Amino acid sequence: MADDVQWLVPLQSIEASYRGGTLFGARLTEIERGRTVFEMAITADTAGGANGGVHGGILASLADIGVVAAVLSTCRQGEQMRGTAELNISYLRPAVGRRIRVESLVIKKGRSLAVGDVELSNDRGALIAKARVTYAIGAAG
Repeated sequence: MADDVQWLVPLQSIEASYRGGTLFGARLTEIERGRTVFEMAITADTAGGANGGVHGGILASLADIGVVAAVLSTCRQGEQMRGTAELNISYLRPAVGRRIRVESLVIKKGRSLAVGDVELSNDRGALIAKARVTYAIGAAG
């Protein structure tokens, strides 16, 4: 994306807002316009899912968090974040291992909606879930 665009939020500000981690201790490890990567350690506190893995509700929350940050990184001055409009997640295998990696990519951004694609994988590289999140945006004011 062009460097002369008047972004709503600098990437450094988004990074700073996640510096202390998120709910469940997920940390932002990579960011660029339209793409984020969060990582979360699998602990006893995140268990409750199949085979003692991460609970599916936590995985869905991580997908949402990832897309929110990715969409925010694409917003320009005069735009406003409105909220999650839809979240669909397919659980492919138990979320076991040491870490979860959540890679989110904005695949389409229009005037009122942005759509993000999310892949959640474990530290062994196995794809554990795939999500699609639609986020509402609009003009500020």
